[in-house]
Amino acid sequence: MAERDRWVAIDASTDPRRLARTLARAHSDVLSGGAGGEVLRDAISSSWDRSADAGVDPDGSGPPQAISGEEASSRWASHPLSMAEPILRELLADVRSDDDQVVLVCDADGKLLWIDGEPALLDAAQGVNLQPGADWGEAEAGTNAMGTALEVGHSIQVFSAEHFSRGVHEWTCSAAPVHDPDSGDVLGVIDLSGELKTAHPHSLALIEAAARVIEAKLGQLGARRDAVLLERFGDRIGPGLGKASALLTASGRVVGSTAPGWSGLRLEVPEGGGMIEMGEGIAVIAEPLPAADGYLLWRARDGRPSPDRTLRLSLLGDDRAGVSLDGRAERLSPRHSEIVALLALGSSGHVADARELAARLYGDEGKAGSVRVELSRLRGKLGNRLTSGSAALVGEVRSDYREVERLAGVGRLGEALDAYPGPLLPASRVPEIAERREALDNRLREAALASHGASALGKWLDTPSGSDDIAACRELVKRLDEGDPARPKALSRLRRIANA
Repeated sequence: MAERDRWVAIDASTDPRRLARTLARAHSDVLSGGAGGEVLRDAISSSWDRSADAGVDPDGSGPPQAISGEEASSRWASHPLSMAEPILRELLADVRSDDDQVVLVCDADGKLLWIDGEPALLDAAQGVNLQPGADWGEAEAGTNAMGTALEVGHSIQVFSAEHFSRGVHEWTCSAAPVHDPDSGDVLGVIDLSGELKTAHPHSLALIEAAARVIEAKLGQLGARRDAVLLERFGDRIGPGLGKASALLTASGRVVGSTAPGWSGLRLEVPEGGGMIEMGEGIAVIAEPLPAADGYLLWRARDGRPSPDRTLRLSLLGDDRAGVSLDGRAERLSPRHSEIVALLALGSSGHVADARELAARLYGDEGKAGSVRVELSRLRGKLGNRLTSGSAALVGEVRSDYREVERLAGVGRLGEALDAYPGPLLPASRVPEIAERREALDNRLREAALASHGASALGKWLDTPSGSDDIAACRELVKRLDEGDPARPKALSRLRRIANA
């Protein structure tokens, strides 16, 4: 087989059934200790070796169900490749006129998150656990197009008994990895699978073309995010004291800078931001932006505004609050997060003593002594920004909760939803926090429902709080025209919510 075709399993002139029988004999021969003959491609024999080394049973019941179908749907809803559903459905419609096939997506670890196709073929797919939540990584499922494509970093077609597991010998699959155009990381793999009669070399070309279309679309979306980031924070960079030297994306890529040669540079940013050594005696500090949108980059020698530096709190979407202060960033424990949230979201200028905080945190069983210990530990992280004795946050304090609340309050709903990663300390049972959490969710939801058009509703449904809002989803479907490319995704979401 020519070098450029070594990833293709079958050519147009080959009889699929005859090749399947030949491969089945080679499969049995190799598993019995033989060589398998020249019919095996190097990519397949190498994959069989890896599968055997991983302990995959070729006569086993198929790949394990690593996560539930419900968890797979939840992950898919927030996965970067979920935007590709219209592209994949169009691919499915193109091949459906010739043969029934399914199209599916696995994440970068090989877990199947989404699949679609004719109901009869989906039923057959379930028979080999080709369904959401199954782990099709090569180490778990053996040689298969999805797992092997992820393993070798290349698109590949796997036909019949080229699969390591005998249970999948009646299938032919073509898969292509999809990369993040920004970071270059593999986001997952897309696959076109069907019964043996559907085998054709063009299947691999089709799935490769779809992967390139998806990557191009991701690049366009990334460019828009860059533009929004520059629009929102570009005025924070510039020469002189009090201005940052560069603006970075969440992945660490410089999108705006006053420093020569920095544009387009990618930096390894510590989780939550912090000090970065760039070489040649240059040190910089990465300061996280609200809602984890990116970072401002400060030269260490420029100095940050002090002593009136801003204490920045990330209270949304995580049970552990993020704290950024003077170039340092860290995550607090859940209990410290609740204390900081109560202090930051309380009445302006209010000072709480330990007894009051204990009652607000623990109710009647609260002990002031325990809270004093927690406050002492928290002061070790916040320094003089948390007063001693009675507790209060002093100086300028900004939080993502207040920012979302402010944007929603002035009618900038789209920006508010863009800055909203999820509910306030979602697992906290502190009554005040639960009330504020519900209040913000209700405010965003009601504003989205009252808005014109579909944009705000779509953004609300993309949030963790709105992901299962069936009323909002129905309203979104009503607002989308029949030809709108966003409508298939909205209908799929509605079906998922309704059947949950």
